[in-house]
Amino acid sequence: MKKIILLPLLTLFLLLGACVSEPEKTAAVTGPTVIKSKNDQRDYEYLVLPNQLRVLLVSDPEADKAAAAMSVQVGSASNPPGRDGLAHFLEHMLFMGTKKYPDVDDYSSFIKRNGGSDNAFTADNQTTYFFDIKAEALEPALDRFAQFFISPLFDAKYVEREANAVHSEYQLKLKDDNRRIDAAEKQSYNPASPYARFFVGSLDTLADRKDRKVRDDLLAFYKQHYSSNIMGLTVVGRQPLPVLRRWVEEKFSAIPDRHAKPYVPTENELLYQPQQLPVEVDVVPLKNQRKLTLAFPIPSQRKNYAAKPVDYIAHFIGDEGKGSLFDLLKQKGWITALSAGGQNLDDVQGVFNVNMDLTEEGAKHTQEITAYLFQYIDLLRNKGIEKWRFEELRRKGALDFRFEEKMSASTYAMLLSAKLLRYPPAEVLRGGKVMREWHPELLTGILDQLRPGNLVITRVEPGIGTDRTEPFYRVPYSIRKITGRQLAQLKEIGRDSPMELPQPNPFLPEKVELKKMAAPGPVPVPLENTPARTLWYQADSDFGVPRAVFALNLEIPGVRDTARKAVSQSLLADLVKDELNAWSYPAQLAGLSYSLSPTTDGIMLLVYGYDEKLPVLLKKVLAALKHPSLPGDRFRLYKAKLQRSLANQALERPYQQILGERSRRLLTPSWSPKQKLAALKDLSREDLEAYAGKLFNAAEVSALAYGNLDPEDARRLDQVLDQELLSGTHLQRVPEPRVSIIPKGETLRYRFDVDHPDSAVVINYQGNSKSIGEQARWRLLGHIMSSPFFNALRTEQQLGYVVAAAFSEVENMPGMILLVQSSAVSAEELQKRMETFVRDYEKTLAAMSDAEFQSHKAGLLAKLLKKDDMMLIRAMRYMDNLEREQYSFDFKEQVAEAVKGLSKSDLLAFYRENLLREPRRLIVYSPGTRFPAQ
Repeated sequence: MKKIILLPLLTLFLLLGACVSEPEKTAAVTGPTVIKSKNDQRDYEYLVLPNQLRVLLVSDPEADKAAAAMSVQVGSASNPPGRDGLAHFLEHMLFMGTKKYPDVDDYSSFIKRNGGSDNAFTADNQTTYFFDIKAEALEPALDRFAQFFISPLFDAKYVEREANAVHSEYQLKLKDDNRRIDAAEKQSYNPASPYARFFVGSLDTLADRKDRKVRDDLLAFYKQHYSSNIMGLTVVGRQPLPVLRRWVEEKFSAIPDRHAKPYVPTENELLYQPQQLPVEVDVVPLKNQRKLTLAFPIPSQRKNYAAKPVDYIAHFIGDEGKGSLFDLLKQKGWITALSAGGQNLDDVQGVFNVNMDLTEEGAKHTQEITAYLFQYIDLLRNKGIEKWRFEELRRKGALDFRFEEKMSASTYAMLLSAKLLRYPPAEVLRGGKVMREWHPELLTGILDQLRPGNLVITRVEPGIGTDRTEPFYRVPYSIRKITGRQLAQLKEIGRDSPMELPQPNPFLPEKVELKKMAAPGPVPVPLENTPARTLWYQADSDFGVPRAVFALNLEIPGVRDTARKAVSQSLLADLVKDELNAWSYPAQLAGLSYSLSPTTDGIMLLVYGYDEKLPVLLKKVLAALKHPSLPGDRFRLYKAKLQRSLANQALERPYQQILGERSRRLLTPSWSPKQKLAALKDLSREDLEAYAGKLFNAAEVSALAYGNLDPEDARRLDQVLDQELLSGTHLQRVPEPRVSIIPKGETLRYRFDVDHPDSAVVINYQGNSKSIGEQARWRLLGHIMSSPFFNALRTEQQLGYVVAAAFSEVENMPGMILLVQSSAVSAEELQKRMETFVRDYEKTLAAMSDAEFQSHKAGLLAKLLKKDDMMLIRAMRYMDNLEREQYSFDFKEQVAEAVKGLSKSDLLAFYRENLLREPRRLIVYSPGTRFPAQ
C-alpha cells in the first residue's frame, strides 16, 4: 500500500506556491487537557501549530519503541474524474525521496535499520502514513517523515515504476472476493457519487493522456489537498513533552497551509438517490461462499459520538445470545455468522450494515431472513430503548476505558492521528470508546432509517442469476429494484417469531480491584512440575489491571497423524465453540473471552479477562471440550462449512498458497487441503464422537496462570482443569512434530500450480540447528536483507507488489525466506532474479561499514528486547518459552545476547556458507497462467 514521485524544488514551488500561505511566525497553541484513563501513566499534550496542523504528543518514559503517524483528511473519494486511483498513487509516490533526503530508499532503510517498520494506506476520505522505530532514533526519523509533506521530489523517473506497483496491487486482488463484491456493489450506487468509482488504480487509469500527463495531475492533487490544516500528527516517544514539542515545531511547522477543505458531498452526490431504493444486488463469487448483507443509508453520526446511537443499535442487532436474531437464524440452520455496525462515510452520510454468512439452506430463505431482521428492529423500537440498557453499555465502556492496556506504539499513533480529525481535543482518547449521553430520540431516528423502503440487499451466491459484468474485476452481477409487492410480503413472514432482547449481563464484574500481593519474581514459577504436567504462575506487577490469563497447551499423541484425525480436530473445535456461543457471548461483551485453537500437536486454550468470573468461563469451556454434544444438524452444517473452507484454499493468492505448501513440505505430519477434503468426505458424526471420546486419554499438559491472581487463585483454576478435563487422562511426554531436514548443499524444488495469472516463488533457506546461535544469525540476516531485497526487486525491478525477505521458523527451526509474486515475469525468471540478488548481496555485506552493521544490530536488538504491550501478549510470550522448553523465560534475551556478540566477519562467513556454498534450500513455485508452460 505504498510509495511515490520526484521533482526539483524550484519547479515544485512554481507549480504549488501560488496558493500556499507562509506559516505565521507565532508560537504553537496548546489545546485543552486531553481526558485520559486513570490507569494511563503517559503524558499527553494537544497543540495546534501556526500552520494549523493538529498535533497530539504522547510521552511514555517506559516506551522502548517510538512511533509517529500523519493522517491527511483526503482519500480516494477525492480522485478527480478520469483519474481513478490517483490518491492511492500519491500515497505510493511520497516514499520516493524528498529534497532533504533524495535517496529513494533512505526513509524505509533508516526505519528498518533502526528496528522499525513503516507503511501507509489510502481510505475513502483519509490517507495515513505511519512508522515505529527504536526509541533512541525518533528525532532523525521525524525529520525524514516531515519532509514527505514539505518537499517531496516527485522525480519523474519513478512515476512509471510506482504506477506499475499500483497496478500490481490491483492485479494481486483480481480474485479477491471481498474486493470483487465491493466492486459489484459500487455499480448500484448513485453514478454521481465519488464512492461509485474505482479506487485502487491501474496502468490504464494512471496512464499519460494526450493533453495531460499523470504527473501533472498528481502535482495538482497534492497542491489542492495536502495541506497542514487538514492533517493530524501523533508522536509517541519516551522523551518529555517539551522535547517532543520542540522537535515537532522545528520539523513540521514548514508544512504549507493551503486552506484545503475535506470532501463534503452535495445532495446530488449522495451514495443513493431516493428513487434508487430499495434495491437488490446479486453477485457471483469465485469461492464457494454465500453471504447476505442488508444495508441502510443513514445520516453521518460523527457529531453524536457521546451518545453513540449506532453502536447501541448494532449491539442488539448483532447480539448472539439466547433469543437473539442470530440465535433464531442459527437454530434454523440458515446462518453461521452475523455482525452489525455503522460506518460514517463522511460528515454528511453513513451506512448501517447487517452482514451474514449463509448456509446452502439459508441462501434459499433470504426473504425470510430479511423479514426476521425487520421484526427484530420492531422489537428493539418497541421494547429496547431503555435507560438501564444504556447504563449497562455505559458502565462496560467506562470500565474498559479505565483499565485500557497499551497497544503497540505504531497502532496507537495511527489511530490517534485519525481521531485528531474527528473528535474535539479533550475527547481524542475517550470519544470513540465511551457511551456517555442518553438520547433516546437519536435511537428512534436511526431505527426510522432501518426500514424496508431504505434497504440495499446484497446476495452473494455461486450460480446466482446475473445479467451484467463489472468492468474492473469482471464480476458477474445484477441489479434490480425491490418491488412494493416484495416489501409487502416481508410483513407476512414469521410474525410470531420467538425472539427476545438480552437480559441483564450476568458476567459484568462486580469487583474490579487489584489484589494486594507480594512482589512477584521476574519470571513465572512452577506450582506443579512433573515431566508431563506443569503449572506456572506469576502475579502481574506491570500492567495494573484487574485481569488475568489462564493458558493451556495440550500436546496429544497422534492428534493429527492422519488426515482424518486432522479434520476431526478442526471440526471438533468448531462444534465446541458453536455449542458455547449463546452462553459465552454475554461473557465476551463483559470483557471475558476464550480462544480454542487446534495446533500441530494438540489444542491451545486461552481464557482471558476480568479475573472475578474467570473460573466460571474456564469450567464451562472445559466441560464442553470433554463432553461435546455434537448434535447431528450442527455436525452436518459445520462439516459442510469446513469442506467449503478447504476447497476455497485453492482460490487464495499464489504467494499464500506456496507458503502453505512450503510449510507442508517441511513439517511432518502435514496434510494438503485436497487430502483433508478426501478424509472429510466420509466422516460421520459417530466417527467424530469416537474421536472426541478418546482425545484426552493421554496428553502432556502445560498451564500458565498469570495476572491479577494469587497462588491460591492459580491452584483453583488448575483444579478446575483437573476436574473438568484431565480426570482419567494418562499424563505422558509427547514427541514434538518432526521438521524435515534438508541435506546440506541440496536444493529441493517443487511446482505447485495455482489458478492465477501471477507467478510466485518462495525460496526457503533452512538452518542447521535450533540453537540460540543459529537463531541470532538468521534473525540478523533477515533484518539486514529485508529492505535492500524489497528495494531491488520491488522498487527498482518492479517485479510485483508482494516482495519480502524475512527471518522464518518452522517448529522452532530457524531460517529465512525470499518471496515474490509477480505479474511481470515467469517463475523461472523470478528465481533467477532472486538468486542473483543473493549472489550480489555478498559484496554489499562485505563492503558494509562497521557503523552501519552496528546500526542494524541495534535495530534488531530493539525488536528482540521490546517490552510487552499487554498482559495477553506477555502470557503468549511465556507460553512460547514453555513450548521451546526455555524455563528461564528469557529466549529472546538469550538471542539478543548472541546478536550482540556477532561481528560482521561472523555474519559474512555464515552468509557464504549457508546462502552461497552449501545452502539447505527448499523452493516452491507457481508458474502462473499468464506465462508459457515451464
